[in-house]
Amino acid sequence: MSEYCKRIRHPLAVLAFAAILSAVAPSIAATDFSLPDLEGRIHRLSDYRGKWVVINFWATWCGPCLKEIPELAKFQDDHWADTVVLGINFEETPMEEVQRYVTASKINYPVLRIGSQPLVPFEPLKGLPSTFLVSPTGVYLGSHVGPITSSQLDRLLEQARIDAGISSRKD
Repeated sequence: MSEYCKRIRHPLAVLAFAAILSAVAPSIAATDFSLPDLEGRIHRLSDYRGKWVVINFWATWCGPCLKEIPELAKFQDDHWADTVVLGINFEETPMEEVQRYVTASKINYPVLRIGSQPLVPFEPLKGLPSTFLVSPTGVYLGSHVGPITSSQLDRLLEQARIDAGISSRKD
């Protein structure tokens, strides 16, 4: 196992990421992007105001991305009432192939196709998978490069809620 993988599983790595999220100045508004899902429906980040948004950039050729999809699906199941995961497929693979993968993987959150314009402050990406947290008011809170687990996201979201003065989930 790589040193990176060992570090990411270590509780101090999770705490360090939580500290990064809480240290980001809460003044960076996330770009209100518009991207199509696999059926062609347009999704805008602003459509999800009032919810926490976890944005995950991934690709079907990215091994770590594929390993974290069940974790993202579990997190979506656990936090459906006030949080949404948006998977942004970051590749030029034919849509039918991506759709087959999404169906076979039982992805339970919207999967969007990357557009031609950079999504600031999310891009340029430092690697895949890349995960970002956006507050219910549309403020960019932080990012994580590499695979992430449902329990890591649970802790990060709870810390973001505490920082925002919201102590518990709505669901």
